[in-house]
Amino acid sequence: MRLFKQGEGETRRLPKRIASLALAAALLGAAGFGAVRLLGSRGGGAQIVTDHVTRDTIRSTVRGTGAAAARESVSLNPPVSATVLALHVKEGDRVEAGTILYELDPAEAQKATEEAKKSLAEAEKGVSSAAERLQAAQKQLTEAEAEYQKLASSRADLTVAAPFDGKLVDVASLLPGADISAGQKLATLVSSGRLQLSLYYSYAYLDRLQVGQAASVSIPSVMTTLPGAIREINLVEYITPEGSKCFEVVVALDNPGTLTEGMAATAALSAGGEAVYPYQSGKLAYQEAREVTAKVAGPLQTNHLRNHTPVKKGQTILVLGPEELDKQLEQKRESVVSARESLESARTAAETAQETLSSAREKVQKALEQEGAMRVKAPITGTVLTCLLEEGEKADAGQLGILLADTSVMRIEIQVDERNVNRVQSGMSCTITQTGLGGETTEFEGTVESVSLTGKSENGVSFFPAVVRVDNGDGAMMNGMSIEYELVLAQSEDCLVVPAQAVQYTEKGNCLFVKADRRPENAVDLGADVEIPSGFYAVPVETGLASSAQVEIKRGMEEGMEIFTQKLVESDSSFDLMS
Repeated sequence: MRLFKQGEGETRRLPKRIASLALAAALLGAAGFGAVRLLGSRGGGAQIVTDHVTRDTIRSTVRGTGAAAARESVSLNPPVSATVLALHVKEGDRVEAGTILYELDPAEAQKATEEAKKSLAEAEKGVSSAAERLQAAQKQLTEAEAEYQKLASSRADLTVAAPFDGKLVDVASLLPGADISAGQKLATLVSSGRLQLSLYYSYAYLDRLQVGQAASVSIPSVMTTLPGAIREINLVEYITPEGSKCFEVVVALDNPGTLTEGMAATAALSAGGEAVYPYQSGKLAYQEAREVTAKVAGPLQTNHLRNHTPVKKGQTILVLGPEELDKQLEQKRESVVSARESLESARTAAETAQETLSSAREKVQKALEQEGAMRVKAPITGTVLTCLLEEGEKADAGQLGILLADTSVMRIEIQVDERNVNRVQSGMSCTITQTGLGGETTEFEGTVESVSLTGKSENGVSFFPAVVRVDNGDGAMMNGMSIEYELVLAQSEDCLVVPAQAVQYTEKGNCLFVKADRRPENAVDLGADVEIPSGFYAVPVETGLASSAQVEIKRGMEEGMEIFTQKLVESDSSFDLMS
């Protein structure tokens, strides 16, 4: 940088005091890079500040502040209130994952485990009892519903009908409207049209007789013989007084209407053309006799019961009123409703018992985990940043015990202005400066790890959050320390640069005022309104990157050219900086 006094066409170097002042002015001008105004002399001498076009490396950067934070941190707090039996670390210690950090008195945790196990045993009993109750309620409902359905289906039993063709005998004497109970005998129905006769024959004829074989039945009391047939042959052993062994033959025959049960009769059979007679005669019996009973209870409504009355199968012989059955049905219906309510109550109790059991199991599991957690281990490899425990002292559950952090990699959250976010990409390098309490500074190299795609706004200013990763293997970067960062957005190496205040922004574009003995070929005229120092010419230039102090010149200049930067106006014994 050079200083000149302009007056009477002469140029000379300023005294050292003025040069120092000019240097300060130049630095101030560099800090205030912006539009430049050209002013004329305010009276007295004017000092011209110049510099030269040089080669250098220029960077376009983004600067800001932030706070360093460990990539991973974890608070290891006492799980229960207990006394610290042993403390194995102190602040600043680096530990490996799995290292025991401190041990707590397990007495309270063991007590809690025992209580949880007792609660679990009670809950298991409750589940078993509820299951039994549920099973019993289900059985009760099933039985009640079955009884109701059975009773409901018995409405047809209010009408008593003959089960087969026959004759009524032993008829009960019933008064009109009499209450008939279920199971009460009403009469006996006999198959009066069909009779049978049981006789005994010698085993000597067994092989010559068969079921279905014709028989001639003689009934002496009515002096008649009727045809019949062997219905059954039963190999019994009937022994006669004479010592003969006989088997039973049952002969069936139709009743012409003149025979009755108890009449003496015999039957002659034929065996190979030989007539065969029984040991002795027998007595006629009805082929079928069945008691007719009331299946349901009820008042007698219609009565067709008469002794010796012939009836056909399905014929109504008695009708009962529905009052008693309806009453019983209503009772059974109420029993079903009650059983369903009991089942629902039992089911709810079972669900509650199961929930209680699940909760008890969780409490046991948690108690066991807490008991096992009395020896607190490091879950990660890192450095003990904070330790608020003291050996022999009681620690409260949940209080901060030890803060452990992995500081081998630090993360810094920065804010990128919306005007620069498109130029910031993952993988870009970033310089981090940490200032210690004593003022000493330490520099780190970081890398942009991520840039958010969603912007944020604070106080009317938009920005995009980004994260910078810094390897911190030696632990020099401290967790929570304020830092300054510089992010290089672009860089040009070994390029032509000039001071930022040297660039003149005119209607004809960016220009530099170049000192020359004669007018350069590429010089331009800026008009009478723009004052150019004597001996200097306006030369258009193409600019590139710009920092707060320098501007890259891509075209229009050569290294070493002397250029105008500032003008100092002498006022009394001092100089005023004119830009």
